[in-house]
Amino acid sequence: MQIKNIKKYKYLVLIILLSSFVSSLSFAGYPTPRGWVNDFANVISQEYRSKIDALAQEIKEKTGVEFAVVTVGSLDGESIESYAANLFRKWGIGEKSKDNGILLIMAVTDRKVRIEVGYDLEGAITDGTSGEILDNYGVPFLSKGEYGKGLYNTSLAIAQKIGKEYGVVFSGNPQRSVGRSRSRDGGGGIISLIIIFILIILTRGRIIPWLFWGAMLGGGGGGRSSGGGFGGGFGGFGGGMSGGGGASRGF
Repeated sequence: MQIKNIKKYKYLVLIILLSSFVSSLSFAGYPTPRGWVNDFANVISQEYRSKIDALAQEIKEKTGVEFAVVTVGSLDGESIESYAANLFRKWGIGEKSKDNGILLIMAVTDRKVRIEVGYDLEGAITDGTSGEILDNYGVPFLSKGEYGKGLYNTSLAIAQKIGKEYGVVFSGNPQRSVGRSRSRDGGGGIISLIIIFILIILTRGRIIPWLFWGAMLGGGGGGRSSGGGFGGGFGGFGGGMSGGGGASRGF
């Protein structure tokens, strides 16, 4: 009787460990942050990259808000809303105790751009405000291939809203317009299925009932990353979460 109970606990522990492993693999296809500006599509000039980076650092130092700008070549069939939320969660943009992060992401091939807002800033930067910023300061330039200018302008407009919320002023002003490569690895899910299949064979199917309980226990796991200190430059993100707020636009 004791041996059977030990085997049951062994399976349960194995499933919990497997669930944690699968959870980590679910983000395997997303890139690792390089700094405040992450130009994986290589479409932002050094001039605008430096300007956005300096602005993001100023925002961090004056308010604690973590602002990240990302460009990717393609979303590989994923919606930009899903991609932005998953990337936000993986990187942990914003301070963990405040969830005060903002992500500005653009997919070049898909011609999509999105502002993803952390929980704490949803009052200052509402869905409607995010859409207006993209319409007035982003899309008119992005649609003409002026990616660096469009993202910088959008960043400045976002900074103004943050400054108003925190009672501070940042450098620069956005310009309103009157006109309108990264390779993702999608192998994480396949690896997980192979591992589960092998476990089923090794246990002659006895593990199957435990898969359900393992999914229940491990399905809500982490994805929030921690970061180092700041002051003088990017040191990593703080473990914040997105509330799903923001807006997306095509260009």
